[in-house]
Amino acid sequence: MRALKIISDLLPIPSYTVILICFFFPFITIKCGTTELVSVTGFDYVVGTDMKEKMKSNEFSKKMQEKLGKDLFDTTQDSSVDEDGNPKKTEGLPVPAETADEKNSRIAMMIMMGIPFLMAIAGLIFSFIRIKRKGLLHIIFSAIGFLVLLIFGIIIKSSSELNAVSSMADGMGGGMISIGMGTAYYMATILFLLIIMFFGMEKYLKNLYKEEQEIREEALDEFLTKD
Repeated sequence: MRALKIISDLLPIPSYTVILICFFFPFITIKCGTTELVSVTGFDYVVGTDMKEKMKSNEFSKKMQEKLGKDLFDTTQDSSVDEDGNPKKTEGLPVPAETADEKNSRIAMMIMMGIPFLMAIAGLIFSFIRIKRKGLLHIIFSAIGFLVLLIFGIIIKSSSELNAVSSMADGMGGGMISIGMGTAYYMATILFLLIIMFFGMEKYLKNLYKEEQEIREEALDEFLTKD
């Protein structure tokens, strides 16, 4: 039990620290073959960075826009073609104003990703404070962080903006564009799960040890009473 206590005191500090560091690395990556085109960090979501704007500023996106003569992320814009039926070449396409739905979606993502970020900060702070039921707090913090990151991954996989990029790429070159979650996202999610599993196991072993002690004390009392 002493070794378990030492691990429970040390494990959260590096775990939460690595989770926070992961937020500054790509949570989403868009690649063309093996070449990374766009990456969005977890902290980009925390501070409310517009992912569409970040994609637009990428050189590859600009070249695709020039080739197709349309804004890849503006689903309301009709494709312009010349009299021969070829896409018109346009330069300096203006960035369309952010719609109300896009703004609400960005704010929702900012709030959503702020939760696991704050849970990691709170967990790291409480790791240095001596309080009762610390293990239970770590389970709560990590469970919230894990569930939110899991939901985030599901939402991103079904994102209309990312699907639009993938569909456009399918039409251009046979689906060379691949969109996936970054290693940092998986690492942060796994570390939250690791903390949950460890402190859940610790709580179980403590309860088991406590029950065994009570059984031993009852057996000892019965033995002494008979004598």
